[in-house]
Amino acid sequence: MNDTIYIKVPECIEVTDPKVQFSDFLTIYCKNRKTENAVRAMHFFTFEKDGQIVVSILKIIEMINEKYPDIEIVNLGEDDFIIEYTTKATHKKIKEFLSTMFICLVAFFGGGYAIMAYNTDVGAKELFVYLSMLFLGNAKQGVALLSIFYAIGLTLGIIMFFNHIGNKKLTKDPTPLEIQMRLYEQDISTTVIKDVSRRQESIDVK
Repeated sequence: MNDTIYIKVPECIEVTDPKVQFSDFLTIYCKNRKTENAVRAMHFFTFEKDGQIVVSILKIIEMINEKYPDIEIVNLGEDDFIIEYTTKATHKKIKEFLSTMFICLVAFFGGGYAIMAYNTDVGAKELFVYLSMLFLGNAKQGVALLSIFYAIGLTLGIIMFFNHIGNKKLTKDPTPLEIQMRLYEQDISTTVIKDVSRRQESIDVK
């Protein structure tokens, strides 16, 4: 009876070693552990510099069948995928920190401006004055009190919506930003794969 080997690969993989083996990007399973380990150790590609390649799963199947012609291969992952090679830069953490700080500042001041512009458009100040006179009979004292509770409620609402306090999550559910980032990454991967495939520059069977 011939061996059956199951392979699975995600849509995008990042590697740090220029000499890429199947074990660097493939999840491989076979009852015959000797065959499985041999496939894991097979060399696939060597990067000469930082960059990315688009690969068809048919190329992987072809390479395995060249070495093991009698083996049955079952693909449980993507049909086309991206392998990206990046070197380990010593200044990478500093660059990431500065990028994160820049994004935080843009989000903070941009969000603050958006909230102030919204409050001006809807006439929040006039509304506070009206409610203060209606319920407390004192415009100055009531406006200050309502403004404090409005700010507290707005802050709590933002925290609950984004599901984050600092680097801690309130619940195990993914945050709206995490969801949008995953969708953004998926769109980028799909676009790269389609563009490279149209130019016929992907690594595929001949």
